[in-house]
Amino acid sequence: MIPTNRSWILLLYALLVAGLPLAGLGYAALGSVGVVGPLATGFTGQHWQALLHDTGLLYAALYSLWIATAAVGVSVALALGLVLHAQPTVRRWPLPGLLYVPLIMPALVVAFYLFQLLSGAGWLSRLSFRLGLTASPEAFPELVQDAAGLGIILAHVLLLFPFLTLLLQTIYQESRLDDYRQLTLTLGARPGQFRWRVAVPVLLRRAAPTLLLSFIATLGAYDIPLLLGRPYPQMLSVYIATRLQRFDLSELPAAYLAGFLVAVGLLLLIALLLRVLRVAQAEET
Repeated sequence: MIPTNRSWILLLYALLVAGLPLAGLGYAALGSVGVVGPLATGFTGQHWQALLHDTGLLYAALYSLWIATAAVGVSVALALGLVLHAQPTVRRWPLPGLLYVPLIMPALVVAFYLFQLLSGAGWLSRLSFRLGLTASPEAFPELVQDAAGLGIILAHVLLLFPFLTLLLQTIYQESRLDDYRQLTLTLGARPGQFRWRVAVPVLLRRAAPTLLLSFIATLGAYDIPLLLGRPYPQMLSVYIATRLQRFDLSELPAAYLAGFLVAVGLLLLIALLLRVLRVAQAEET
């Protein structure tokens, strides 16, 4: 049987989105046990054993989870607040147009802008010194390359908040929540009851897949934490890339192992959350 053009397209798509990533995942797994790679000497479990005594990967994972949770959480809160409390403003020009501006900016550009704005030698520190608010430019609070990752979180919020606002506003209009609002108010409910018991569940439930993808994208971000983060702690992507790019080739198996574990962890997280979403949708129907 000769495959049709549609079959070839589906096969090529499956190869790109599943075949190549799975091949890379398999290579990383084999590299972590010394079977493949520049220094492959045969099967060994020493790198897995060494991982038990190396806290770097665990700290990187916890730090990345903190950054992703904080950035997505703040972005969702801001977007919900704007959509639920400022409908006339969201619908009226120029805010809808302005929300598209950050979406066309590369992540590296946003990170560079914030570095120039918030660093110890940045515009705000020099302005505060000129105004007498700080004793010196170095006395300006650490807002980038700080231990808490505030600069990284702020950069991701600047990129996520406009996108999530546009998404939630579209869901708000498509779900006809304005009509439900009028109905609930007519039946005697308070505006707060409508927001928390009707609007927020509807918006979050329909936006859940996109929020999941945003969380995973933030978790694996590279450009922003590379420029605005510290050498320690590092986010997962920077941690793995640093070990891959070292001149010491003996670090490669450990980097393969870290990449393999992170990829498997993210795949399991996606599968778990998608299952939860399917169960929730099935209960609704």
